[in-house]
Amino acid sequence: MKKISHEQQQKIWEEEHKNPEVLLQMDSCQPSSGVKKFWDWLQTQKISKPLSGLEMCCGKGRNVIWLAQQNIFMTGFDFSPSAIMEAQRRSAIYQTDINAHFFIQDATLTWALPANTFDFVLDCFATTDIESQQGREKAVSEMIRVLKPGGFILVYVMSEEDAYHKDMIAQFPAHESYSFLHPKTKKFEKVFTREELIGLYNAVELIVEERMSKNAVFNDKEYFCNHYWMVFKKQ
Repeated sequence: MKKISHEQQQKIWEEEHKNPEVLLQMDSCQPSSGVKKFWDWLQTQKISKPLSGLEMCCGKGRNVIWLAQQNIFMTGFDFSPSAIMEAQRRSAIYQTDINAHFFIQDATLTWALPANTFDFVLDCFATTDIESQQGREKAVSEMIRVLKPGGFILVYVMSEEDAYHKDMIAQFPAHESYSFLHPKTKKFEKVFTREELIGLYNAVELIVEERMSKNAVFNDKEYFCNHYWMVFKKQ
């Protein structure tokens, strides 16, 4: 089984953000359906306003910008300079640059953010693209550190039931279980089981758990997806 380095993963993402070719949904200006669902849920909770939120591995800022349009003070970071530059440009176009702040940061290193700062943090297919267990554990520990007590973490990630990802794991397995290297870009992707997610987020309390079922198109073919959608709470 093939293994990829963190530096290789970062380089692949930088090239994809510069010249979108394979992961076109990451180039979209439309927010993730999982994030929109989280916003609907968040409005049912008794949280003092104004709210502050963070998205790690935010890419070109589609979720951050959309949440800023909902009058949330948002921060987003990514290890791709090209992605952050484009996120800032789009934020100015949508006139959310007052509510949305972006900066370059590697999720697997200590974040340049103070502890107990945010009402919520988003893992929207972010841990999916961290190519080591150690890196994912560091990112999760940092999410918890910067989250306020009583704050929430949205986890919206691929599941082992997703048809396309089953095919990829079978054909192009990477060095971990339930992982693969994309056949064109060679980018690492991690598909999770429920047990793996519960273990990764064992320092916070799981308070909501649902599945988001939909059909998605990969390589001009439609596949069934059954993503995990979970909300954890910091005590």
